[in-house]
This record gives sequence, structure tokens and C-alpha cells, in this order.
Amino acid sequence: MTYMKGWSHTRLFARQLKRIGRLATGRDIIYRYDARLPKLRLGTVYGGWTIVPDALTNDSVICSFGVGNDISFDLETIEKFGLTVHGFDPSPEAVRWISEQVNLPANYVFHPYGLGKEDGEVTFSVPEAGGMYSLSESHRHVGKKKVSLPVRTLTSVIRSLPVRFVNVLKLDIEGAEYDLIDDLIENRSSIGQLLIEFHHRIGVAPLKRTVSCVNRLRAAGFALFHVSSTSSEFSFIRGKDANPH
Repeated sequence: MTYMKGWSHTRLFARQLKRIGRLATGRDIIYRYDARLPKLRLGTVYGGWTIVPDALTNDSVICSFGVGNDISFDLETIEKFGLTVHGFDPSPEAVRWISEQVNLPANYVFHPYGLGKEDGEVTFSVPEAGGMYSLSESHRHVGKKKVSLPVRTLTSVIRSLPVRFVNVLKLDIEGAEYDLIDDLIENRSSIGQLLIEFHHRIGVAPLKRTVSCVNRLRAAGFALFHVSSTSSEFSFIRGKDANPH
């Protein structure tokens, strides 16, 4: 995830209009919610996410995969709840940008690696112009240049934390999410809320693969409670907090 200068509500509205066009031509669908819960959106217009705030306290932990140079969601959750955020991003630009930030709160912890199917280094496609690194060559914003960057499995990440339960797991990992659905389901007992951006709109996968992944997560006990107006960001919740109050 990378923050784009000049991102505005006008541009967001343009994306919403495009979604209407996709719905009209069968290239998008409207999703049914499994739970109706009090919701809160935190972060910038570009980098914000929707959560169930009642499920969070100052003892909560968020793992935020895909930092880029917009950690507005991370910082606002820290400010509001006093919780701990672990941010992850292997891209050199993100690592450098984080190192240049001053006065980051003590309970924001950055890790210079990404999320993958195995521990080690994997080949990423490099963005052509200040965009996002991706494991997918079909990502619309990447070029032909490749680079090896470190990743770890979700199981390894959770084992490395001082706690074994992640209250919010946020994934904006530029197409890698499709190959990690099995890992998410395997680790579902360690996840409270799952925030995930699917990248069917930028050439990584067809819509039907996103729909399949959403349905698999729901079948595994992740209740869908929010989809962004652009049909990219999905918010799920598990356990007792998924029951309407």
C-alpha cells in the first residue's frame, strides 16, 4: 500500500462511479453481510479501513501488512485505543520511509519483511513508478524488473509475537492474498478481525477468484461485516464478536 499525493474524495468518487459501471456490466457484485455491527472507519481516504471498535481495547494487537508510506490507520488505532500495532513491509522504499519518520509511538513496531507462503526470500516485481511491489507479474503497476525480498508465513509471524492472538489482521499485499487464504483459514483461531484488500480490479485475478476467496473465508467462520464503496477492501470478524448486539 502506498499513499498517493493528491488523493481526494473526488478521486474516490470517480472510483465509485467506475464500480457502478462494473456492476452494470457484470464485472462486480454486491455482497451480503453476515453481521450488522457498530463500525468505525479510521485512516485517510486512501489508507483507511473499517473495524468493529467494540472488540478492541488497549491490550489488543494489530498486524498491519502493507505499509508503503501511509500508516494513518495504524496511528489512529493507536491514538484511539492505546493498543499495539506491528507494521510489516519488505519494500526498500517502505523501509526507508519508516526510518525517516520521527516521533512514532512506542507501541508502533515495524518489521522489514512481508507475508508469504514460506519463510525466506521470494521474487517480487518492482513497480514502474513509485507504486507497489507485487508477487504477481500481472499486477497493473509493476514492470519487468525483479528483486528478492524477505517474507514469513503467518504461522511464523504469530509465533514471533509476544501474544498468540491478533485482534486485527490487515492485509494490503498487492495480490499475494489469493495464495494465502489457506493460511488464514488454518490460523483462524488466532485472528479476531480480518481486513483484506483483494486486487481483482488491477489485473491480478478475475472477479470470480475474489468471490471464491470471500466465500471460503465466510465458510471458515469469518463473518463479513463491511465492503468498501469501491468493492476492494473487505472486513470480517470471528467469534463471539460476530454476533449482533
